[in-house]
Amino acid sequence: MIVQAITNIFTGKTVLASYIIEQVCKVPEFDVGWVYCKFGNNDKSTFLAVLRGVISQLVKANGQLYPHVLAAKNSTGDLKLISHKVGKDLLAACLQVLAKTCIIIDGLDECDKDARGDIISLFTRLVKERNDAIPGSLRILFVSTDEADIRKLLSKAVCLTLRGTDYFSEMQDYARIWAKRIQDLHTLTDQETEEIVSEVLKRADGKHAALFGAT
Repeated sequence: MIVQAITNIFTGKTVLASYIIEQVCKVPEFDVGWVYCKFGNNDKSTFLAVLRGVISQLVKANGQLYPHVLAAKNSTGDLKLISHKVGKDLLAACLQVLAKTCIIIDGLDECDKDARGDIISLFTRLVKERNDAIPGSLRILFVSTDEADIRKLLSKAVCLTLRGTDYFSEMQDYARIWAKRIQDLHTLTDQETEEIVSEVLKRADGKHAALFGAT
């Protein structure tokens, strides 16, 4: 059933992340890269998947990066970006081109612990390197459930912990906007559309979301 398929995609945490991404994309001075991690999906939950997703979004946001990506692929022969080293070097090169960048990684808890460690290590290092060179040039936001290992690895980051009730109104409004878009796309009934909103809000009820900002 299409309603169930759609509600399986969205949780309260992801709706919150989507709202943040939408708002940050409205800030003209920032190029924005983001990725939605998903447990059990190797295309969305591995270290390489995060690199691919962020680089892809940054290239879409700023066409100046395309020649750099193309040159890296041609020089290494890594056409599908399967090398950790090439991915890390390419992301670093992209960030050097961009004046101000914001990267949002939703669902860090959806990755396994090894991948979490690699992701946090890379992005916190990039934040330090870029902001030491040009203060304020890179901001990272991790959206996650509040897991002990993630909190420990990001102990120096700014952390904001939220319950579903803390942002219920905003989440409800945003869920309704997207439910209406989905209704128009898939010609759903009003009842099916309302089921999407209700299911998203139910999944968020009582759950904690942690926002870790590395600056």
